[in-house]
Amino acid sequence: MPGATSFYRCAGPNCGILRQQNDRWWLMWTSFAEFNQPVLYLTPWNDEIAQNEGTLHVCGELCVQRLQSQFMGNIRAAQLRRSTA
Repeated sequence: MPGATSFYRCAGPNCGILRQQNDRWWLMWTSFAEFNQPVLYLTPWNDEIAQNEGTLHVCGELCVQRLQSQFMGNIRAAQLRRSTA
């Protein structure tokens, strides 16, 4: 569990607000291992998961959507680079 001095800042593009105790935040992370391809995970806030390395702390729907869009764009750009190489 995070200590009293723990704080989380939104990872959303151009956001960075600090999480307050009663906020309804989300957690996002990516993985490649399980399916041998990039996968984006999204879950409601959980103190234990929030501490995991690579977890993004996200303040709400708009920032989640922006990060999802970046993820999808990065995947498509990488596929295009591989197909033209």
